[in-house]
Amino acid sequence: MRALTRRQIIGGIAGGPIALPFARVNARNSRQTVPLLRYAGPDSGMPNPFQVSPAGPGGPILVSLIYDTLTWKDESGIIPWLASEWLISEDGFVYTFQIEPGAIWHDGEPLTVDDVAFSFTYYSGHPYVWAGSDVVESAIAEGESVRITLKRPYAAFIEDIGGIVPIIPKHVWKAVDDPLTFTGADRSVGSGPYALAEYNETEGAYRLTANDLYWRGTPKVAEFRQVTVPPEAVVQATRRGEIDLASSPDASVRDILADDERLSIHESAPLSIVRLAVNTLRAPLDRKEVRQAIAHALDRQLIAESITRGPAIVGSAGVVPPETPWFNPNLTQYAFDPDRARELLAGEQLTINLVADARARDPELMIPMLEDVGITLKVQSVDSPTRIQLLRDGDFQLGFMTHIGVGGDPDYLRRWYAGEETNAFAQGSIFEDEEYMRLGEEQAATLDAAERRDLVFRMQEILAEELPTIVLYHRRFYWIHDPEVFAPLDTWGGLMNGIPFPHNKLALLES
Repeated sequence: MRALTRRQIIGGIAGGPIALPFARVNARNSRQTVPLLRYAGPDSGMPNPFQVSPAGPGGPILVSLIYDTLTWKDESGIIPWLASEWLISEDGFVYTFQIEPGAIWHDGEPLTVDDVAFSFTYYSGHPYVWAGSDVVESAIAEGESVRITLKRPYAAFIEDIGGIVPIIPKHVWKAVDDPLTFTGADRSVGSGPYALAEYNETEGAYRLTANDLYWRGTPKVAEFRQVTVPPEAVVQATRRGEIDLASSPDASVRDILADDERLSIHESAPLSIVRLAVNTLRAPLDRKEVRQAIAHALDRQLIAESITRGPAIVGSAGVVPPETPWFNPNLTQYAFDPDRARELLAGEQLTINLVADARARDPELMIPMLEDVGITLKVQSVDSPTRIQLLRDGDFQLGFMTHIGVGGDPDYLRRWYAGEETNAFAQGSIFEDEEYMRLGEEQAATLDAAERRDLVFRMQEILAEELPTIVLYHRRFYWIHDPEVFAPLDTWGGLMNGIPFPHNKLALLES
């Protein structure tokens, strides 16, 4: 393990009409090389671990700029962060983290091993909305280290808990019985490179200011603003210089901005997935032949090219994206083959309901393809919160989903069907298969990488045969940015649990 650079932080002031009027981070911004970065992002609620929205990654990314975690990721893999090093017991039950001594909270209090131990204890009763940590049995401070004991071995602990779950200040939260309703002015005090100065709930806008002497390095950007911009207005907003960083899943922005001398396009890895969640408990989708027929009936390449206006990355029947290390290349796949779909249906005429967001255009393309093989697709177009609730409640036959989270550790293959998925956009997967769940539990507890890879490959084989979800395609994000203001960073496996966003906090720090 390599040690991290230590920087001592001194107090200052940053204020705003909401949240942190007293925050003692430095407000001079004298060491920043970029005065302002404006990012087109969603309104995700109050950016703390309990009140931020789990509907998509926008909120958790914002939280990651304000708070720190034990580990983090750069372009090459997992790196130390608040934990300078760690030891893992041979049986995989005990993790001992050495904690960096130089970190300090935005209100000037030192971050200690007691804060780390408290965080995991507090989360046992009040979980972080984006990532559960219920596998933790206990967390005990011992000198300059913290000993975390698990209820069972968990192979993804360093990446999916150590690298996602924010460490919170004990002096703020120890007296808070209900963090969901807590309105204290210090409810977003963290130790990260940026402090919340203002959250405009009416406009869904955020203003963060640099923690000028952040313990891990000096922030490049003096002020980070996140504002809501309608998707159809993103290109014009960036062209007019109103936004410095924004994304689109539409590859045509490359051509639209090809002659723009100021702006550049950064293509993310294809870690966003577009899929059909299948309620395998409801007829006729309880029969795998029907699910397989749907897969053969859909020209997924045409759908992908029509929607993204770029090269198609057709999804694998095993779910895991082809550009990731856990991808199994030796699976049954379902080429566009209407004749085979008709054969599987044996002349049966079916009507199937699909729940989809009203903005989704993919269902329009799917309707005639399925009609051609004898399936009438009835689309229930709803707003996003309604779709989330219907899928969460299992009140659907097919559910149209687009979400991230398939680039990091593969334990999501288990979480989806174990009811443990925290990303609201990814909830609603229904599949009851004893062998699949057994393999899921076994891979989660297997620390040997080669053995675990074999188990994950076998899980993909079952998914490819049974098709409890039908992956249409994977999407890239096309990040429009002003390179004079921001340089994108490709994080290994995506930020945290597979988020293909370029504003890793490392991209905002001086090297």
